[in-house]
Amino acid sequence: MDWSRTKTIFIITFMLLNIFLAYQLYEKQNMSRMSEMALPELESRIEEQQIEVEIDDAEEEVTGGPITGMQRTFQEASLEQSLSDQDVSLVNDATIFSELEDPYSIVTANVEASLEGFLEQYVFRGEEYAVAHYDPDEGVIGLYQTFEGSMIDQYEREDYHLVLQLNEDDEIASYSQRYLTITERAEEEELLTPLQAVELLLDDPSVGIGTEAVVENARLGYYNLMEVDANFQIFAPVWRVMINGETYYVNAMTGEIQNIS
Repeated sequence: MDWSRTKTIFIITFMLLNIFLAYQLYEKQNMSRMSEMALPELESRIEEQQIEVEIDDAEEEVTGGPITGMQRTFQEASLEQSLSDQDVSLVNDATIFSELEDPYSIVTANVEASLEGFLEQYVFRGEEYAVAHYDPDEGVIGLYQTFEGSMIDQYEREDYHLVLQLNEDDEIASYSQRYLTITERAEEEELLTPLQAVELLLDDPSVGIGTEAVVENARLGYYNLMEVDANFQIFAPVWRVMINGETYYVNAMTGEIQNIS
């Protein structure tokens, strides 16, 4: 490992984070002042516009902050010792490819539950991954790594950290995996509640949420804030809100609505 280069990356990262945290503090203060002046109250607006909010614990208080992730590098010999009943190889230093000696059966009607045993038995730190996508036609299951239970997600839902390949019998035949070493780089702070994220979306005319909308869910995830290096990224906590089947992203620290178009 090039320690001089790594040291430089960390220094740059700290500088960028300091700038970002100062900016997000400024934005949060502005947002707080605007929230205090907002009329009518959100509950009244929801009732008046006949908006249905299906979020559990919509006013849940959550804390968090930005995190950094560095691609872990693997040694094939070490993996062969720790991962049994599979043929393990490296696509590159940071990507594992494995073929199971015996395909692993799953219940496609309940993919998440049926994968728990597989992840624990066959995958390096498999308990840290969560299902994000299942395509029965392609026979692919995509999973993202998690941090404290929240997915380290992608805006476009691609480039999964763990990809499971199924055979014609809906059994796991092989998988590819990457792993991020996660570090917290700032003190945790109070984040927006899910309901506050919904309010910001209602307030933004460019979003255009009309009457009788259905707010289906809001999930906190960590999304790419900046890429310092190809193998080193900074992630911010973001609410992923589903309204009328459309997905919206609200920065849980600053309240900024992310434009991914």
